Amino acid sequence: MDLDPKRRRDNVDGYSGSRPEVGIFHSPHNPVAVVPPARFGAVPKIFDTNFRRLEQKIRHLKKSRESSTILINWPMHGVPVVAVPSQRAASARLSFDAETAVAELFRSLGYTVAREVSISGMSVDMMIERDGVRSPVEVKYRMTPIPMRDLVDVAVRMKTLETMGVVASPIIAVVGRITPEARRWSQGLGNFRLWDLDVLLEKAKPFKELYERIRALGHLGIGTDAVTLKEKTDRSAGEKLIKELEEHQLENRLTPTTYEQLCLRTIVFLFDSYLYGFQDQKYTTDGANRYDFICRIRSGNHFWDSIRSDFRTKVILFECKNYNDLITADQIYSTERYLFSGALRTVCFLISRMGADAGCERAAQAAMRESGKLVVLLSNRDLVEMIRLKAQVEGPEGYLDEKIWEFVATLPR
Repeated sequence: MDLDPKRRRDNVDGYSGSRPEVGIFHSPHNPVAVVPPARFGAVPKIFDTNFRRLEQKIRHLKKSRESSTILINWPMHGVPVVAVPSQRAASARLSFDAETAVAELFRSLGYTVAREVSISGMSVDMMIERDGVRSPVEVKYRMTPIPMRDLVDVAVRMKTLETMGVVASPIIAVVGRITPEARRWSQGLGNFRLWDLDVLLEKAKPFKELYERIRALGHLGIGTDAVTLKEKTDRSAGEKLIKELEEHQLENRLTPTTYEQLCLRTIVFLFDSYLYGFQDQKYTTDGANRYDFICRIRSGNHFWDSIRSDFRTKVILFECKNYNDLITADQIYSTERYLFSGALRTVCFLISRMGADAGCERAAQAAMRESGKLVVLLSNRDLVEMIRLKAQVEGPEGYLDEKIWEFVATLPR
């Protein structure tokens, strides 16, 4: 990174012939925010008239504080003052800036804005109102890509307010970009609105200074994370599995055993970090029952830890039904025999090519209500959706969590 202004003229955001008081330096690896000295707060600061020595000091301080953000005050005359806050402090400061910029954008668009509002006991970042319509707004900002799971959690919280009828059309404003998977997820939000960086910039176009501020914040949040070899490998493996699953859904050319192997490869691909010890064609000691495949749960993941504790299970069973039609209640009755709490075996994922009919879903609900046995119904389509969410932090787990929540929340008496 080159801090010498004589060599940096073309790379300073908003450069107009003099050093900016506020702006963003674009660096191939590190964002450098130029801020007024009042913004520094109690963070380490370094001074040096020698730019090469200054750069060395910055690198050392960044490494010691595990930070990727540099704050710099570059006055019109004199020595630049550089501050390197901790990662947490930098993130908190930039999150506040993002929320402030979004609030100013809404005001510029003609909304009345109230910040840090409590509605029916629930706190939201801001409440906006125009033409008699009140909408809650939550602002998400991170210095790394925002995982879809965070957006799902926000949507679930705000859904409560909509259910109570006190607000309309909640907005999640993301000062940063979202992945294609998150975009696909957002299209099924109904009355919710998701404004990512592209939407925010489009709305801010008439307001030049505000546009530049949001664009600069978005640049810091996006970062320049390179695609790792593992990500490329995962993407290739995921695309191959999706192709096999979609082709199988269109035309059934697989034997039952081949379908079991396809499902096993998919589950291992999705959950290898926390599901392990897979065994296929596993028999009970009396030889009476055979599972398609079975696995153990490794601790350390919130979702799988919850499954293990909530349902008192040590293992997960998987049954695969390669049927041409929707599976029926009979498949629940035959699968339920494998599950009982005394053996700490109470959870089964029942995977089928086309999915389940209404009678099958009612039978699964009965097993849950009467015996505490959880049978999660999955189809090829569900597996494909989870593969597409694989790149997200806990994306597949989040998908299952929502599915199980919906199943439990709608249980009849």
